[in-house]
Amino acid sequence: MKDFSYITQSHPAYIESLYKDYIQNPESVDPEFRKFFEGFDFAVSSGVNGHALAATEPAAEVAVDRNQLAKEFAVYNLLLAYRKNGHLAANTNPIRKRKDRGANLDLKYFGLSDA
Repeated sequence: MKDFSYITQSHPAYIESLYKDYIQNPESVDPEFRKFFEGFDFAVSSGVNGHALAATEPAAEVAVDRNQLAKEFAVYNLLLAYRKNGHLAANTNPIRKRKDRGANLDLKYFGLSDA
């Protein structure tokens, strides 16, 4: 069972319905799928090297500060702009100044400040 194409080419809803059938009666599904589901159940029930998985509690809902989130996106956009246009603002020619190509790398352009 080294080839998993029968799983990757199947629709997820189909695999889910097969899994429900497998839970009710393992003999009712194809032997290849049965082996897959057995491995799936084993992986879910045990962790690394057969050790039991640690119990986890549901994550608490986190309050999002919209202003902070907007600033983080502004910084991310600034980083993307430097990746894309940073070479336009670079001073690489000591003989003459480079033409202003409008790199738009100013903090104010992204709604940021030095503070």
